[in-house]
Amino acid sequence: MNAGIGLRDFAGRIGISPGYLSDLENEKVAPPSEKLILAMARALGIGKDVLLKAAEKVDPEVSEYVAHEPRAADFLRMAKEQEFGNGDWEKLSQLARIAGLGKQEEEKE
Repeated sequence: MNAGIGLRDFAGRIGISPGYLSDLENEKVAPPSEKLILAMARALGIGKDVLLKAAEKVDPEVSEYVAHEPRAADFLRMAKEQEFGNGDWEKLSQLARIAGLGKQEEEKE
């Protein structure tokens, strides 16, 4: 509604029935797939992270990365066991930037 799109129009844009969209909206069915969530975000013109978080889903790009990097999964398990919080993740991000881990911004472009 905030995007100025009616339920039927929005459902048509993302290829689902209006009834299913209504059920999603009223939490009568389980959250949609990640693929559908990404389509919804594109149709609404909003960032995918907002909808993925609301549905408690993981970005498919992240899932794919973790699937191909076993050490990433190990690290995430350790972070869960240690109960990392927001402050911990911010510190890790800062440390990674300081240490120059991964590709640097100019290398990515």
